[in-house]
Parts: sequence; C-alpha cells; structure tokens
Amino acid sequence: MSSNLLLDTNSSSNLEYPATNRLMSTETSEGDSINEHERTSYTSSTHITDALKQSQFTDNQSKDLSTCPYGCCSTPSLPEYLFMNGLLKGEHYDVVIQAFGKKYKLHRLLLDRSPYFNSLFSWSSNTRIGRSSRNQLSSEVLYSENSYHSDSSDSDDELEEQTSYRKVYDLSFDTDDDPSSTSFLNRKKSFELAISRLYGASNLKEEFKIPYEMIEMGQYLAIPDIVCASTDFIVRNMDMYNLAENLRFAINSDFGSASQRIIENGKGILCSNGWEFGPAAWDGIPTTIIAQTVGEDYFFVPTEWDRCIFIIKLIERRLESHSTFENNENESVLPLKGVLNEKIHYCHMSPDKLQQLENFKDINGDNYIEPHVLHTALWQAVKLETMVTRAVNKPNLDSIECASTPPSKNHKWFRIPTKDETLSGLPKELDYLLRQSLSTTINHGIDTEKKSTQGQRSTINGSERVYNWTKIPPFRFSISFANVSELEVDKRVYGKTFWYAGSYWNLYLQKSYIASKSSYQIGVYLHRAHSGSTNANTKSGLVNPEIFSNNVNYTSLPKKYNNRNREVSFMDTYTPINNDMTQGSVSESVMENLGTDLDELSLSSERSSHTDSPSLSKKSRSQSVINYEDHRNAIKVYFIIFTPSRRSAPTITSFLSVPNDFSKSQSWGWKSNNMCVFKEDGKFADGQDPNLKFMILLGNI
Repeated sequence: MSSNLLLDTNSSSNLEYPATNRLMSTETSEGDSINEHERTSYTSSTHITDALKQSQFTDNQSKDLSTCPYGCCSTPSLPEYLFMNGLLKGEHYDVVIQAFGKKYKLHRLLLDRSPYFNSLFSWSSNTRIGRSSRNQLSSEVLYSENSYHSDSSDSDDELEEQTSYRKVYDLSFDTDDDPSSTSFLNRKKSFELAISRLYGASNLKEEFKIPYEMIEMGQYLAIPDIVCASTDFIVRNMDMYNLAENLRFAINSDFGSASQRIIENGKGILCSNGWEFGPAAWDGIPTTIIAQTVGEDYFFVPTEWDRCIFIIKLIERRLESHSTFENNENESVLPLKGVLNEKIHYCHMSPDKLQQLENFKDINGDNYIEPHVLHTALWQAVKLETMVTRAVNKPNLDSIECASTPPSKNHKWFRIPTKDETLSGLPKELDYLLRQSLSTTINHGIDTEKKSTQGQRSTINGSERVYNWTKIPPFRFSISFANVSELEVDKRVYGKTFWYAGSYWNLYLQKSYIASKSSYQIGVYLHRAHSGSTNANTKSGLVNPEIFSNNVNYTSLPKKYNNRNREVSFMDTYTPINNDMTQGSVSESVMENLGTDLDELSLSSERSSHTDSPSLSKKSRSQSVINYEDHRNAIKVYFIIFTPSRRSAPTITSFLSVPNDFSKSQSWGWKSNNMCVFKEDGKFADGQDPNLKFMILLGNI
C-alpha cells in the first residue's frame, strides 16, 4: 500500500500498512488514559498510548517555521508541542471528557475542530452548571472542576466564573461493559486515535488495524477525514476473500457515503471476478447485493446459460442452508428468483435448454423459473428469426422505436446507444451514466448532428430528449483473453465464435505501438465472421485459449429435486458450452417455412429423466427450430463493450457504439488507454492480472 491514504498532502508520514488482506479487528490490551498525569507519567508504557506516541504530525510547515537557521535553537514545533504537552501530558487543560471509564484532560480549542464537540460545547454553554450538578445523559456535562479555593465571601458571579473553568463531559457509547472485551478495547482505542487527530497527529498504522471502529467513531465525533481514510483502506484491500464481511458491515451499519463506497466497490469486484470464484465464494454476501449484480450487462459470465445456472446454484446453496421450511427461507431468495424471471435473456437459448430449465426444481419443489417466462422467450426467438429471414434486401429489421418519452415501465424494453462514447464508473454511477447516455438531448431550435463509427452523420430537429429502444433483448457474452501482456504488436488474437440471430460473432484484440507517444495501446473489435469455423481466424491471428474450461462452475449442474419431496438426483458433470442455442454446429440451410404448429414450438410438459446427460446430442441440435443463417451482406447492429478498468479498479469502463452496418468479415471496435496500462517495454506491471476481461452486448435492429 502507498502512503497516499493520508489526507494531508504536506504530511511526511511514511507508515507501512498491514500486509494482510483480511480486515479483522485486532484485540488490544487495556491501557491507561492518555493523560493521567497526577499519578502516572505520560511516558508510562501502554499499548494504546504507545500507538499515539508514534503518531505523525500533519503540519510540517509549522515545524519548519521553528527551525533555527543557525542550528542553535531547539524550540519544538507547534504540532509537536500540542501533541506532547497538550494531549499526552494534559497541561493547561480546560475540559475533561469522561469515556470508557477514563478521564481525558483535553483542550476545548482543539476539540472544537470537531462539529460534534462544537455543538456539545455550544449547548452546554447555555446551561447553568453548579458545583454539584450531575446529569446522567449521554454527551452532557456531569459537573465542573474548580481549581481555585474560594472563601465564603466570594460573590455568586465570581463562584460561577471559577466553577465553569473546567467542565466534565460524559460520553456514553453503545459498547460492551466488560473493559477486557475486544469490542470495548477497540472502541476505546478508536476514540483515543480520533482525539489525537484533533491535536494534529495521526497513526494510520494503528487506525487501519480497526477500520470498522474508526469509521464508527469518525461518524460519531463528526471527523470526516477519519471516516474517509479508513473507508479508503477497506476499499483498497477488498477482494473476494473479505468481501462478504465488508459488505455486511456496510449494510448493517449504514454509515452514509462510507457504506455506499464500500457497497459499490464490492459490487464492482463481484461483477469483474465473482463468477470465476464459484457459488461457494458468495456465501455470506447479502442477497440484495447479489440481485443487484448478477443480472447486469457488465457482470462477467461466459454465456447467458452460464449466468442462469450460476444464479440457480446460488439459490440452491441458500435454500439448503436452512434445515426447516421457514417463511424466511423463501423470502431470502426472492430477489434472486426475481432476477431469474426478469433479467435473463432466455430468447437466445435453444428450446432444448429452455426445456431443461423448466424441469429444474428447488428443494421445496418449486420452479426456479416460471414456465410462462420460458414460453415467452421461445416466441421471442421465433419472432427474431422471422424478422431476420424476411429482411432480404435491407440491413435493418425495423425493430427500433423512437419517441420523446420513455416507454411504459410495465413492459420490458432495451435502450439503444444514440452516440459513440466511453463511460466509466462503479456500478451505481455507471448505471446513471448509461441511462443518461442511452437517450439523446436535442438543443432548442438547433439541428444536432451525431456521428457514428462509420463516419455517417444524421441530423435531428427538435427540442426534446429522444429515446431509442427495442423490445428484443440483446445478446450477451463474455470473454477473458489470456496473457495480453505477451501479445505481439499488430498480431490479432481471436476469442471463440458465437452464433446470434443467424450470424457468427467473435471478439478480437490487437496490440499496437504509438510511436508519437512511445507507448502501447490495446484495441478491441467486434467481428462479424464469415462462418463459424475457427480456421479462418487462425490465418490472420491467434486463437485465445479456453481459460475457464476447468473452472469450478463447470463441475456439475444444479441438483434436480422432486416436486413432491426432497429426493434429489445429481446431474452428470458437464463441460462449458460454446454458445447455448448459439453453440455447436448450426444448420447451413435457412428454415423457410415458418408456419410451424404451436405444439412443436411449445416446451414439452413432460419431465426429463433425472439421469439425462446435460450435454446436447448433435441430432437434437440439428433439429432445433432456431437454426438459420442471415444471408444479408450487411446488417445493422449496435453494441456495448464493458471491461474492468486497470487504471481505477474496480470501476468498469464501457464503450458504446451506435448501430452500424456490419458486412461479413467486417469489424468495428475501440482503441483506448483505459483498458490496460503497459510499461515502456510493452508488458504489464508486476503483480497485475495477465488476463483481460470483456463483457459484450449486441443487438440487431
């Protein structure tokens, strides 16, 4: 970790952060108060006090002002003096803070930097305090110390002035009363570290040992730099191994922007790396967070079938973790079932796959996916086939709709990019940017031109926001390119080929050298292949290896439960499929007769055998009604390419492309420095992931 977590840019602190990735609270031994100087010298050795002594001063300019040009003077700098004599020794204190069973003799002028203490002191200054007055409420004055001896002849005004000199405030924290408990000691330590911040000193090394407590204390005392520093530490060290713990803290605590930053960064990690770790790695992650992640376009998962199976396995694990049929058992997975029924694009799966999904039951015998959802998907596939095969002499399918108002929320619709641009952000921010971008704002009374990636310009007149959308779900797939750092300049590397709407598609990378900038750059291109064969690709480049062939997600399909009891049979292990309906060999002939009977297009109502092999036979593939080819030379397609950012992880970068004409063997794509950062020799920095991931969305219009 670098030292840039310090909020003060003038700080000379160069502390090393803990090497561990686990953000676990550490148990500390109970220490004396910071300044119990009546009986104990400030040099007394305690764990917490020693931590404060190691604090770094955050105002070097003040220290420089005290430097003697001749080297003969030894006047301490102001921050050093305040820390040593004010905080540790408690000299000339004018306020007493009582907390955690200790009395801290402090200084109102410095505590007043905190809005919390400022409000506390302002409130108490309007309250008349007597010598024996006591108030048991949290954060209130208990009594006033009087360091002067007064005789009976003193006036009431003189007595009040003397007794108001040192007020004692009691701060009550919702913590364990046991002074030896870890919770109590960590809260106490966080309080003392927070107070030291107000005296101009900080010890990030100790703060980062208890980041949760520091965020809580920073919120309580209204010291935002403490909250931001600890939040940033959590975010920078967050990975799949400590993600569940951090997300639970953020959701359960609800500390405003701190919690939101942790949640959004966690969602970014899940979108980029979550699938490849398998369902077990998601145990403990709140269901609401999962539901906001797994259905998104920028969630990395090889195919839509893999996405569906992954969600089913997540539900399966959560249901099986309950030993009894309780109401909260089903409620805990409702958001995930909502994703299965609302956010998966089933129309791009084969009828065989749809039937297989219809037969999956959970441990209670309920459908994971409502049958009508799968039936609707089948008809969407047939509709798309009809539009493609009948659009003989034109590139577009006339499926795009344009209006000044968005379509009804009661129906599913999918926005189409209206301009080519690059957007980056964490999931929530990216969603907002995409919503704003996927509609066009027209200037009042001015003709607005928009340029496509083909250089074509179109002019729109008006003064309103224009929405472009289609009711046909886009096709989604993801690819991870291996060893991108080792790519040769100007050499292409092709991902595997997918079949969608009668055409073959793949993604390829190309590394280039920019002589004017003496730097390297990656270009990513969506390619409409001439055929599904990989032989054509190998002539002009390399074929990307299958990285996830042995991934944990491909060890087995979900269990098949009986709808009447909890009897279960296990599916055979299966290998990653190439393209769902989209996979395998596709018939070269176009299905000309679309007058198929309803019975032939409906999913079978019969349950498949529990022992059926999950892999499809070639015969069943060839007999699928969704086998056809788009013979048009040019077709109009929009696409969005997402990739996890290398410059600002775990943000996600998206490249939006308006509908363009794709001829066979034609490519459109992007070159960008946002994809990855190369060293001067064209390699990645040490420790960086050698693979580069892309999540692709494309749609015929």
